[in-house]
Amino acid sequence: MKSALAVCRAIGSALVLCLVALGGSALAATPNQAPPVPPGQARVWFVRQLLPGTIVTPPTVYVNGAPIARSAQGTAFYRDFTPGRYAFTVENCLPQTNSTGQIMTLQPNTQYAIEVQQDDNPAWDCYPAQVSYLRQIQPNQVPYYFAPLTYMGAM
Repeated sequence: MKSALAVCRAIGSALVLCLVALGGSALAATPNQAPPVPPGQARVWFVRQLLPGTIVTPPTVYVNGAPIARSAQGTAFYRDFTPGRYAFTVENCLPQTNSTGQIMTLQPNTQYAIEVQQDDNPAWDCYPAQVSYLRQIQPNQVPYYFAPLTYMGAM
């Protein structure tokens, strides 16, 4: 009787572990989830790590002054662009200097990744009280940044 109960518990535990493992891997973001970059275009990925205990207001990301999407914590999304020079900036509670954005020259048939980061210690008189900034991710670091994120697709 005890051995049958032990076997049932072992099988149940194994099933729970399998479900947890499958559920976690299904959510993991990777650039390979997206369709191929259209010929002659450049793709820019925007990633934002999940930071529990911080302000979770998603800042708006801008390209050449035009809003393209809000960047929620724990997500990755992309946008395809015609090759050329672009100014990427992010919403802040107070006006910031150019140090919070990225100016990039995008090459055809190439992918880039930009991380949306935040500092929760800005001026007292603004809401949401965070300063966001963008940082380009080096290609060899992309897998590490994508692993804990949820893939959101094109935005």
